[in-house]
Amino acid sequence: MNDAERIILIGMKSSGKTTVGRVLAEKLGIAFTDMDALIEQLHFQKKNEELPFREIFKRYGGDYFRAMETEALKVQAEAGEPASFVLATGGGLPLAEANQALLPKLGTVVYLDADPDVLLDRIVRGGVPAFFPYQDDPKRSLDEILAARRPVYQSLAQLTIAYRHELPGEVADQIIQQLGGNSHED
Repeated sequence: MNDAERIILIGMKSSGKTTVGRVLAEKLGIAFTDMDALIEQLHFQKKNEELPFREIFKRYGGDYFRAMETEALKVQAEAGEPASFVLATGGGLPLAEANQALLPKLGTVVYLDADPDVLLDRIVRGGVPAFFPYQDDPKRSLDEILAARRPVYQSLAQLTIAYRHELPGEVADQIIQQLGGNSHED
């Protein structure tokens, strides 16, 4: 990997972007950034109000939240520091056209393509999410959402990592290997 490596993780909710991202950043010895934390910081700058990202979404709505995602992505793209980082995005971030233009310019986009059965189990563990169109049929909901999102994720990604039950460290190792780099653990 080059000196200024920027890796952007995309994928569905609960695909492991944050967990794998933290491990990957640690293995590479670079900074980890979570889009949700960037949105919280940006919201605080705008409204002088500290709220967790879920509460920002609830109080201010999806349009505000998506606009904040795009703005936070622009800020990250323009920031010179850190020169290298791993960024975990929200599952819906790649769907916005503005973000689709920004993501490839920001760094290497990696799609974490978790097995649908694994995803479904992880997603509904905390209850069926509000964005599932069929509240009484989570599997059908996930199938439809994946059918719409997968082509977008795949078109943006320079690298797709399909996995089922691998541990976060194993997924991070796959990313490092496929990007042709070495971790600091080597």
